[in-house]
Amino acid sequence: MTTFPGEQNMHHAPAPFLFEIRLPGKAEVTVKQADLRNMAFEIIQITTDEESKKLMLLEEAATNPLNATSNKPLIQKVAYRLRTRYNDEERKRFFEPISVTIGPLHHERDPKSDSPFERGEKFKLQLAGTFIKKSGRTKEDFYSNVKKEINSLKKCYDPNEVEKWNDEELAWMFLVDGCALLHFILLDMMDKWKEVGGKNDLVAFAKLDLFLLENQLPYKLLEILIGMFPEVPSEEGGENSQKELKDSITKFIDKSFLSPVEQQLQHRIQVDSHHQIHPPHLEQQKQEEEKEPAHLLALLRKRLIGTKAKEKGKDKKMDILWEKLRNSKLCSYGAKSRHWHTFRNVKELKEKGIRFKASKERGAITDIDFDDRFCMPTLTLSPILVDVATMPKLLNLIAYEMCPDFKNEFEITSYVSFLDTLIDSREDVKELRDAGVLRNELGSDKDVAVLFNKISDKLVPNLEIHLELKRRIQDHCNIIWARDAAKICHTYFRSPWSFIVFLGVIAGLVMAALQTYNSFKETYWLER
Repeated sequence: MTTFPGEQNMHHAPAPFLFEIRLPGKAEVTVKQADLRNMAFEIIQITTDEESKKLMLLEEAATNPLNATSNKPLIQKVAYRLRTRYNDEERKRFFEPISVTIGPLHHERDPKSDSPFERGEKFKLQLAGTFIKKSGRTKEDFYSNVKKEINSLKKCYDPNEVEKWNDEELAWMFLVDGCALLHFILLDMMDKWKEVGGKNDLVAFAKLDLFLLENQLPYKLLEILIGMFPEVPSEEGGENSQKELKDSITKFIDKSFLSPVEQQLQHRIQVDSHHQIHPPHLEQQKQEEEKEPAHLLALLRKRLIGTKAKEKGKDKKMDILWEKLRNSKLCSYGAKSRHWHTFRNVKELKEKGIRFKASKERGAITDIDFDDRFCMPTLTLSPILVDVATMPKLLNLIAYEMCPDFKNEFEITSYVSFLDTLIDSREDVKELRDAGVLRNELGSDKDVAVLFNKISDKLVPNLEIHLELKRRIQDHCNIIWARDAAKICHTYFRSPWSFIVFLGVIAGLVMAALQTYNSFKETYWLER
């Protein structure tokens, strides 16, 4: 125990003042006041230095924020808060490759005989070797070009994910995976799998693996490998050209679009070894696609959300008059709901007279339009194909939007959340399927409802994206006569024949009225 004799009068004691310090098991030590102050100052100084280092972290974090966003985020693992929503089996099925590893995040140095990737590694070597041979260049040229850019390619990944590989290992990995990926896409677009002996199961699983967030290659690497080919086909050079390879990527992304098969066939791009024909919508997006994306998944997302929707040319005066009539006391009840909605699903909206329609234009899947003018309100959505690949693709697109360094508006996340707003049960799926909005190749309608309910669980969408759309839908639901009008239409105008019969009845009444008027007129003149 330490004691300070005369502590009460310490501030009035003449210098030097002697302190007597007693420590348990130690001899008494006499220390001058000045020495004690110096010791205290040193102790305080040491503490201040340690704390100052921690405080410096605040300044460094403000100067170089960890979550600095950009349009080209690093290739990284799926966010922890998304992975933990699913069990181990689901995480492997949705976020991890099944048969083919692309890039360093899931790469195995020496796949063993019982490894699920052994067959895929041999397949990649075959594809890569054939790809290099078709270029007319040597394998040494390809390897040296990749190794020359290895530092810039490493910067495309989370540093923690590539530090276990040296430059030579990464260069070899990028060479094989990049060449195999490009040749895989080219073969798939030209439908020439039989030439290389590609098995259907391996090809099908590989297509799923190519759109996993953790299984991506930098698009810059693909540009480097494509640059090894001639710009145009030539007899002296390789069998393929840069233009053909770039167009095959565009077509592959377009084919992977989550739309019904009929639309894919309708807009199919004709490909041969010499030329390609682009559909109109790709020409419109040419300037957008010239910007180098981060990877294939980013390219798919850009294709799905499209460009910013243009304002449709409508009669503004008519819209204003219809808005005033709809929101008047004669038509609507209750307070206007501009910040929330009360409708829950397709069934409720249909009871309010809202029809559902599939968009005829093959634009972005996020394009949703609600025409609430006059007496036939219609909600138009882009068609979407639902199969075994839909959930992994949507989840990885959502995972991509959740990357902390990715600047985006959460378009895909908000789209999935909006679909979940419409879909509660199999009856809702059936209505959308009958309208052509959904094509179900997954199983029962209940399976589709469960799929969207499960994907959207605990998602955080961008509330601003569909705020105005939901407000307009809710305003229509607040119209007093909306349910009665819908009931009349459903009862009497369910089919074209019902409408024709209705017109016949109206015509008969009009003719009867005219005949009665003519008879009355003749009788009146005869009596006069």
